[in-house]
Amino acid sequence: MKPLLFLLIFGIAAAQVEDHAHHAASPVDDGQFIVTINPEARVSVVLGAPLPAPSPCGTAQELKVNVVNDGFVTAPLQAAVIGDGARYVSLHMDGAKLSGEAKDTRTLRLIPHGPELVDVTMAFSIDNNLGDLGGRDRVHFLMRCMKNEMQPK
Repeated sequence: MKPLLFLLIFGIAAAQVEDHAHHAASPVDDGQFIVTINPEARVSVVLGAPLPAPSPCGTAQELKVNVVNDGFVTAPLQAAVIGDGARYVSLHMDGAKLSGEAKDTRTLRLIPHGPELVDVTMAFSIDNNLGDLGGRDRVHFLMRCMKNEMQPK
């Protein structure tokens, strides 16, 4: 009985390691944001890769958005900084329509305006539809920039 239990536990652990290795090689893992659009065109988002190191204040940080499009949606993907963070961070993202393919990518640019640590809340939507009631269309993170010594005080 004991050898069988050992083999069972070893087999489960090996399967988990193999699944994690397969997931780690997934092309959606290199984006800072992973947006999933389900078959009902509901949007959810999670943080993916770590944010890059702080850039000088007023300089855009390019962040990759990987889209898993299970709904094969072709409408534009929208992003917005909401709440208090919108006073300290600007956002620019291409408003082109999604391809309808199962996987797509977008690049968004966040421009922090001051060296203070900012709590940023971003909301994603399809073609400006109302957000998700459960908040799954939002992601929260902290962001800061480096004070540029060349800027006047």
